[in-house]
Amino acid sequence: MMSSNNYLIAQSIVIKSGELKTDTSITSLKLENNNEDDYLINGLFFTSAIAGSFLLDNTFRNGLKAKNENNIFLKIGHNYGEVYYNYLFAGTMLLSQFVSKNNKVAKTGKILFEALTVGSIATISLKFIFGKSRPYLGKGNMDFLWFETSNRKNSFPSGHVVTAFTTSTVLSKSINNTYASIVLYGLAGLTVYQRITSDNHWFSDTVLGASIGFLAGEYLSVWNERNEDNNYLLIPFFTKNNIALSFSFNL
Repeated sequence: MMSSNNYLIAQSIVIKSGELKTDTSITSLKLENNNEDDYLINGLFFTSAIAGSFLLDNTFRNGLKAKNENNIFLKIGHNYGEVYYNYLFAGTMLLSQFVSKNNKVAKTGKILFEALTVGSIATISLKFIFGKSRPYLGKGNMDFLWFETSNRKNSFPSGHVVTAFTTSTVLSKSINNTYASIVLYGLAGLTVYQRITSDNHWFSDTVLGASIGFLAGEYLSVWNERNEDNNYLLIPFFTKNNIALSFSFNL
């Protein structure tokens, strides 16, 4: 059960020179779940899937790379995974509360904003820690240099896939319609296809990305359903070279 104590989560997102950077001051997140075994089962499933996906890296790369990048579906997959577009989408839904009485749209935007931020923090941290070489460098799928900031060494996980699966999961939970879920996860699948086809990521990068995105979207959706009264504060601010959005909320 959730305790009565308040925890502050404060997160800043800074867009500079085409890169997404985050600055976290305090991060505390507790999720309520009556069956703790669910977390263990999910953890074992995703860990096994990620480990097994390394065995298929070369198979997927050889089979999918060098496809036609002008393919409209590849462009859709790429854009669907762009974190900036998804933050803009979440922000638009949040702002809808001022022009519409449909609070569900604003609530979904809030959940998506939170889930994208959690996913972004996890992605940036893991990319830096693992320092895995991208496929186009030709160094194989097990070339880990550790604690790398170079984009060429930030393959693991795929940030586009994290974003795509985060958005698909949050919207799927909110809409709660089988056909909508098929379309949403189909779009996320196009993002996986595009990232492998463009030779920017290994299959294992996309599996980890999909896992992070799904878990972030799923758990944040569940948490918000059980804690409808949590409040947050969004503060946009601008400088000469930065566009940033800071938010905080009480648990």
